[in-house]
Amino acid sequence: MTHDPITFVSLTVAAVSIPAAAKSDAAPGTHLIGAGLFIATRDSSHWRFSSEAAIIAAGEKEQNLLLWLADRLPLADTLIGWQIDHRLVPALLDAAAHADATIAHHFTLRLARALRNNVVDLAIDRGGAAASALWEVAGEAAIASPRMTADALLGNWSVGRLDLLRADCGSEALAIWLLFLRQAQTMGLDAEDETVAWMRRRSSIHLIKSEPRALGAERREIGIREERKK
Repeated sequence: MTHDPITFVSLTVAAVSIPAAAKSDAAPGTHLIGAGLFIATRDSSHWRFSSEAAIIAAGEKEQNLLLWLADRLPLADTLIGWQIDHRLVPALLDAAAHADATIAHHFTLRLARALRNNVVDLAIDRGGAAASALWEVAGEAAIASPRMTADALLGNWSVGRLDLLRADCGSEALAIWLLFLRQAQTMGLDAEDETVAWMRRRSSIHLIKSEPRALGAERREIGIREERKK
């Protein structure tokens, strides 16, 4: 007997605060700078995983990030997030409000599709908008999650540490997925084991890919030293 695949999507975003302009009645806003996606698909007894994250540089339009997300957000059976109503969706809709009309329309359709089915906000049972920071809650469950404070985000983004922020967005999306599994009982145990195995395989692939470059750099350095001796 075959079963239709079930797709779980863990979504997170990063935004920096924009203070209100002097002598302006406008309220302070946010500027969307990053997003992270972790997608888990269960097909019969098999799991497939993918993880992606993106960051825009200072001066780059938020709509570029919306386009990136629109191209990747699948029709989820379950969308998982942290403070979805109070933080995640408002940041995305605020960015869409400042985007070109065509891009905003395209993105909001994709977002609505992703929100169409089951939505799990892990912060609701922990106080909703008043919940502790995600990294604190994840830490209590022995799950690694980056400390993405407002000051850390703004500090890293303003000096161009985009690779670090991209990695943090990806790690936070993964932490949300793992935290979700901790409360999913039997299915959670199976999926967590599969996720950990996938993480190990992915880490091994990254190490293998980076090793030839490191060895090549070492050989070039040795060659330079030998040439200098001549």
